[in-house]
Amino acid sequence: MVSHRFFYPVCWANFRKTCAGLFLLFALPASAQTLHLVTEEWPGLINDTPQGPSGVLWDISKDALESMGYEVTLEFVPWKRAQRLVLGNDRDGILGIGLTAERESRFNFPKRALLVSETAVHTKQEREFQYENPASLSGMKVGVSPGYKYSPEITESKQFERVNMPSIESGLKMLLLGRIDAMLANRHVVRVQAERMDIADRINASEKPVSGGLIYLAFSPETSAELLEAFSSALERACKLCL
Repeated sequence: MVSHRFFYPVCWANFRKTCAGLFLLFALPASAQTLHLVTEEWPGLINDTPQGPSGVLWDISKDALESMGYEVTLEFVPWKRAQRLVLGNDRDGILGIGLTAERESRFNFPKRALLVSETAVHTKQEREFQYENPASLSGMKVGVSPGYKYSPEITESKQFERVNMPSIESGLKMLLLGRIDAMLANRHVVRVQAERMDIADRINASEKPVSGGLIYLAFSPETSAELLEAFSSALERACKLCL
């Protein structure tokens, strides 16, 4: 997968078929307590559908938490608001967040991540652009997502203009209209959203990523160490069971 890199533990690919029953053998008593999670839609990874949430991030998190005896809800809100709700202990966790030193000091991160993903530079196909380093973006208007964390090289660069895009869908529209020259976003998410909009053949993703890293379900500051440990153990146990 050269142009659409997206990685997650192999065991999860067949987890729901082979391990759902085994997972329940290790359920921890939680008195049917409900955990309220928040996120922003990442098409393909976390989908907001009329039938309810879907996508690999949701599937992994929901299965692990339910195996521990919890009920789980997921609310879709803008990313900055999602972080505020969790940091204020108004929600229990934020789904699909990357780990940084600043976030680690504010959220409660489990030991195990959900998956690894990459951020790429996306441009219109006819531009024939390939990303090499931040200098490649020199003089360009580049769409970025408010509240998201990018690599220091991107964050500190003064070689290009940053333009806030409210969502991946709006970013793609801005790109096609010429309001931005490029956009920085998760490779897999942009591909799925572009396919939804029937414009996948008009969008190019850089082969070289801007950054990549582990993606987590992070919990609120008031979350107990016991819940964090149990969640990490549930993820690890699932992978071992599926080997």
